Formats: sequence, structure tokens, C-alpha cells
Amino acid sequence: MPGGDPTAIESGLSPITQADRRSLQGVLEKARTISGFGFALYVGPLPDGRGSAIAEHGALQDPASTVLVAVSPTARQLEIVVGVNVAVDLDDRACELAALSMTSSFAAGDLAAGLREGIVMLAEHARHPRVLHLDDPA
Repeated sequence: MPGGDPTAIESGLSPITQADRRSLQGVLEKARTISGFGFALYVGPLPDGRGSAIAEHGALQDPASTVLVAVSPTARQLEIVVGVNVAVDLDDRACELAALSMTSSFAAGDLAAGLREGIVMLAEHARHPRVLHLDDPA
């Protein structure tokens, strides 16, 4: 996440504070625990829209197994980029639902809360389904 996000203030959204950063980092770690996939967050300009988000995703350590949530508050743009390994479990419909949840919070002026809710929602949808006869010891 880029440092000192003034764009959140310009767009009418609450800025991301240090406490929000710690909370969001915890949510990213929780998302990995829930789903088994990596999650990353980018808040800043996306000059080429989705192309910029895809470039940010490609620069991650393991893009094939990572979900990137990219937000440009000034452009009022949200992009969710899903790696090929994650796409098996996280479909477009789940991403649309998470995006709707996030944009609802953004519209209410709370950037950090929207990101927290959306990332957890994505992680829950990406979670591998339990196989009872393999997951439960008999």
C-alpha cells in the first residue's frame, strides 16, 4: 500500500490512517489463512485503469496465486485482479459481490471499512470447500 494516501481525502473518502494500515495488514493475513491464497492491496492512481492494476498484480511475488484489490479513490475506480490459480475457486460473480460491498462502503465515505469487508468476502469465496471424509478424522 503506498504511503500517505492524499487521494482518499480529495475524493471525499476517509483517509487511511496508521491504525487502518495495521488493520488492513491483519485482514490481508487473515484472508491468506482463510483461503490459502495471497492477497494484496494497492491504493493509489491507476492511470491506465485495469491495465495498471494488472501491471501491479504482475509485479507481486506470486501473482498466479494472489488476489489484488486495487483502488484509485480520485478516479473512483476499483479493480480486482485474480491470479490463474485463484480463478479456479474465485469466480467473477464472487468478485462482483465483493466489489458491490466495497463500493457501498466507499459511497458512505469509509475507504478502510470497505476494503476490510471486501477482502474478507473475497477470501471466504476463494476458500477451498471442505471434503468431510478427508477433513474430519474418524
